Amino acid sequence: MSALNDLLRLYQHLGFPPIDMPPSLFDDVDSREPTPSLRDVDLDSFHEHGKNKEQTSPFLQLPNDLFRCVMDYLDRESAWSLKRVCKGMSTSKAINELLYRYPLQLNDVKDIRLGDWNYRPLGQARWNALKSSINDKNRHYVQKLALSHWCSIGDFKWIEENLPSLTSLDLSAIKDFVWTPEETWTWKALSEACPKLFARLEELEVSNWADYTAHSRIEYSYAYNDYRFKQQFRLSRRRDGGSVAKTIFPLCKKLKTLAIRERYSGFHTWNEWEVHQRVCCLIDGIKNYCPPTLTKLRVHDYAPYRSLFSTDASTWSNIKVVEIGLYSWMEDRRDRDVIGPIPYRITQGHHHREEEEAFDDKTYDDCKRIHMELGNNVVQGAGASFEDLLKSLRNITHKYPSVTIKPIDTLRDITLHPFHLVNVNQRRQHGNTQQQNAQQQPDPVANVEIQEALQWLAEKCGWRPILAWDSMMCDVFPANLEPSRSFLPKEEVLSRIKAMIATLRSLDIPIRISIGDRTNSCPSSGLDGNLYFGDYKTFIGEGENKRELLAPTQAGFNLAGIAHMVDELTIQYAGDVPGVHGWLRQSRNPTDAEKVLIDRELRGWRRFWERYARLFTNLKKLTTNVPIGIYNDWGQCGGLRELLGDERWEMLEVEEKGGDFGFFGSYFPFTSLRYSHLRRRTRLKFVQRVFFRQDTKPLHLSPKHPHLEDKEREALEITDEDIDTPEGLAEHRFWPAEQDQEKVKEFGEKRKANDIDGEDGNGEAEGPAQKKAKSD
Repeated sequence: MSALNDLLRLYQHLGFPPIDMPPSLFDDVDSREPTPSLRDVDLDSFHEHGKNKEQTSPFLQLPNDLFRCVMDYLDRESAWSLKRVCKGMSTSKAINELLYRYPLQLNDVKDIRLGDWNYRPLGQARWNALKSSINDKNRHYVQKLALSHWCSIGDFKWIEENLPSLTSLDLSAIKDFVWTPEETWTWKALSEACPKLFARLEELEVSNWADYTAHSRIEYSYAYNDYRFKQQFRLSRRRDGGSVAKTIFPLCKKLKTLAIRERYSGFHTWNEWEVHQRVCCLIDGIKNYCPPTLTKLRVHDYAPYRSLFSTDASTWSNIKVVEIGLYSWMEDRRDRDVIGPIPYRITQGHHHREEEEAFDDKTYDDCKRIHMELGNNVVQGAGASFEDLLKSLRNITHKYPSVTIKPIDTLRDITLHPFHLVNVNQRRQHGNTQQQNAQQQPDPVANVEIQEALQWLAEKCGWRPILAWDSMMCDVFPANLEPSRSFLPKEEVLSRIKAMIATLRSLDIPIRISIGDRTNSCPSSGLDGNLYFGDYKTFIGEGENKRELLAPTQAGFNLAGIAHMVDELTIQYAGDVPGVHGWLRQSRNPTDAEKVLIDRELRGWRRFWERYARLFTNLKKLTTNVPIGIYNDWGQCGGLRELLGDERWEMLEVEEKGGDFGFFGSYFPFTSLRYSHLRRRTRLKFVQRVFFRQDTKPLHLSPKHPHLEDKEREALEITDEDIDTPEGLAEHRFWPAEQDQEKVKEFGEKRKANDIDGEDGNGEAEGPAQKKAKSD
């Protein structure tokens, strides 16, 4: 369904009139089997059947050439959804082309253990299912494949003989070391067996052949799982001929794009031999063995080779584009940047570990580079911080304008921590506090070079970051953060964050705040694991009378200083908040513990909106994905009602897409897995709303207590009287006054049987208890 919506939005974006989609366009199908239909036709021959009375869908009347253009924006999962759900698409040639264009991708094959490859349906069985599905009608559709670490030379031969249009191959899941008692092939044997396959490739993705640690880590991820088979069963694919660069690259006469995957995560102290191995062998592998047709390098990780990459790439007349995995770089480090940079160090010497012998190609003695100087140049400032990344980007773009540097993926919706551009730690020094404060590092965002790099990211890469505010949403911040780190005082941290946001705004970068982005964090366990408003510990009294006290949340979440600069605010809940029934029990009624948490959450949001709503004077978009009870209770929050009371606001109601069960919620092509039981869960109804305005002028809001400073506003006590529902509450256009006030206080209303995925949430017919619950 989402794929179809994407397609229709693109269709309308091209200037064509909107299409009203009749309900009959879709099958109410189970995830197990696509339902055939009399309307199933090949879109290429649609016009021949245009007068067929069964073909009445406006969607199927799209011109075929336009439909194919739109399909270029969709991926494999979108194609599979259309094929399964949309009538008229199950035999569409265009859909099949998209489905087979890149049928097995890296995420399908990476990190598969030998036992999983042999015996699990997502391993070799899936690969065999794909091979058996290939015929004369679809073999030319396949353009790219990712292969597993456990594939055989026979698999490569099959590809060479049966997929004539394949021009892109992803071998990055294949490592040089293989932990198995079985015999494995070498790079030399592969090159001798399939020269024609590599001769026609235009794009090749490989694991970094110069990084020993990237290949040795398979001891943990690809191990044979038997303690008896240790070092003696680790075979090297290099044992008779060298690395993938030396044996495979020379065969790729038409290669245009070379992608290098696998981030460096090994030692941070290198000697001269390791500099040669990790840097010289990497660069020489490209310069000495790649054909002159190579014009693009795709580097999935940026450190620690970025300085040398840019330097050498600028001297290669054929290299025009260097793509860098900035999105994955930021995503991987967004929770670790707070720790600070990890410096690299270069030492003299050319000894190496015994297990690295397989990587020693005996070229160190013949290399003319000065490795101490080279190593220091490459790793200078190559830490893990966002600041280092920005400085390097600026230097490259200024020094080498002939090489286009751009990200692999869009950076529009990358989520960052507010600390990314703020130094919040203070160095641990002996002495008094003044000496410690003297060691405080300036904020990166105050640097003109960093600001230029940020502007380049925004203009050239579409960088529109989203700041995840979850760690800031605590009444005792920053005491909720890691106790082992030495933070600056709270006022200084908030002041630096405010300056950073002001700088971003001055560069025309919109300020987007997210509450509820917990992709990379693990909430606390228990019923309140995915809630925001909990009691906090405080102290009352002095001296001997001082004692601990649990106080109800005041929702002082550190937004007072920056709320007036926020352009977009997103509030979302995970799907397993209290009140979601059917996961651990069959009862629909909330427990007493859940009722307490629900009431606490409602009062917490009332305090939140009372404290901050009137400060969002420049807010242009509010996106919510919250349980219906919370949304309904927001209608009684005076601050939020004032915020959304301006006539410039419009509301978009987004269709609820149903439960997201992650990996198990999809039906994968080329497999026989069926997870229909996961559809039979009772879910809490969520409300998805987008409040937006296209007018950019500030809102006319008057905050209470306008004389208060930011610190005083955060500390202001909001009493129960401040958040009680006033008598005779006026009607609001986003919360109609006639709604049932009894249901407003409930955390979620009971869903009808046809609103629940599956049957009645349990896969059972409704009984008296269920019917009574609905009537209540």
